[in-house]
Amino acid sequence: MDEKNRADELIFGRNAVLAFLQAEPVSRRGVRGGRVNKLFVMPTAHSDKRLDLIKQLAKQRNIPIFDCEKRRLEQMVGAEQAHQGVAAQLSPVDYWEFEDFLKLLEKDRERWTAEGNAPESFMNNYVVGILDGIEDPHNLGAIVRVAECAGVKALFLPERRSASITSVVAKTSAGALATLPVVRIGNLVRALERLKESGFWIAGLDADARQSCFEADLNIPLAIVIGSEGKGMSRLVKEHCDLLLKIPMFGQTESLNASVAAAIVFYERVRQATSKATEKQALH
Repeated sequence: MDEKNRADELIFGRNAVLAFLQAEPVSRRGVRGGRVNKLFVMPTAHSDKRLDLIKQLAKQRNIPIFDCEKRRLEQMVGAEQAHQGVAAQLSPVDYWEFEDFLKLLEKDRERWTAEGNAPESFMNNYVVGILDGIEDPHNLGAIVRVAECAGVKALFLPERRSASITSVVAKTSAGALATLPVVRIGNLVRALERLKESGFWIAGLDADARQSCFEADLNIPLAIVIGSEGKGMSRLVKEHCDLLLKIPMFGQTESLNASVAAAIVFYERVRQATSKATEKQALH
């Protein structure tokens, strides 16, 4: 992880904090092995089930719990943020390396085969997202959330021209960041080449593309590139795409919010995969 991201981050809001705690390993012999360092909770006069569960999970994981007055909590996360009376301090974000993703890919392949599925059909069920120039943390958090919901296996995030994983991203992702791998990459074009070597087709969203995402066959091993709202994908990234896809626009607005565009194409992939699975079942 680079130096500028070494500072501890705060996540806040009950859903986000709960999701991170549920992903933490249970403490063994008083030793923590997870990412949550401290829990800050605002005292309340009444019981709350989610807060009670948050405290219970923190104790099981040997995470220190500190009472924190409202004013102090607002100073920590920002007075305008909806912290819901709870915040957690994280250790520096553990971005995945590309090699970690390849290990995940192989592990999933072994599990797929062990479940009796045809080995050659494994990659057709694999989709990853690649972000090129997404600099707004709220957009990044929303993309993380929809990607995890749509079954995307990992998100690839460039070191340059990109928002980093911060407390705002974690909050916006509503806990999805706790389970979706984020792969940090230095050279985006090289990452695309390595994905191709691993069997992926690269599909980039481009407003000037001839083919609609609703017309293309997305039932292939797919790496979907989402560019920035203003500039879209960079030239080199666009040149390395196997497919260029557009989302039809029927109004006067020139472009969609990046997270909305990501949601549309991710779920079009889900729709096509679901339809194909239904057709196969009907044949049998």
